[in-house]
Amino acid sequence: MSNPMFGLFAINQESETDFNLIFQIPDNCSYELVPSGGTYQISIKLNPGQNDPSTNFISYEEPLSTNTKLLNVDFEQHQKSGVIIKKPKIGIEL
Repeated sequence: MSNPMFGLFAINQESETDFNLIFQIPDNCSYELVPSGGTYQISIKLNPGQNDPSTNFISYEEPLSTNTKLLNVDFEQHQKSGVIIKKPKIGIEL
């Protein structure tokens, strides 16, 4: 599996500047959303005591907004081995 800590995703445009991001991660992982310089970064990590991502995925929703003509969302999947998979990267030009 190329993205073991990431499942399906969708972005719905709610208004000219507001969006709703829906994405799936394994049920034994958590995430942190950090806006940074016009880009939203979502870091996905295994919960403490876990060694491998579960094959059971759960959905999360996050409201996003932009003041520019571009919306960027970058995911980072932090593996137990220390490897960080930096994908998917989502860019929407308005």
